[in-house]
Amino acid sequence: MQLLDWIYSNFRWYRSLRGGEWWQVEIPLFDGSQITWVRNRPECECYILQTEKY
Repeated sequence: MQLLDWIYSNFRWYRSLRGGEWWQVEIPLFDGSQITWVRNRPECECYILQTEKY
């Protein structure tokens, strides 16, 4: 299920269907950064850009 969350998390309809709380985070990498949606609150050093609660 985590793989499906990762693949479909960019779609708002999927986040709404799964429910719960979602965080859009920016994860710093050695060659830049990556922005992604996560379902569980991240415990790493990343920047939270947006939250959505369904």
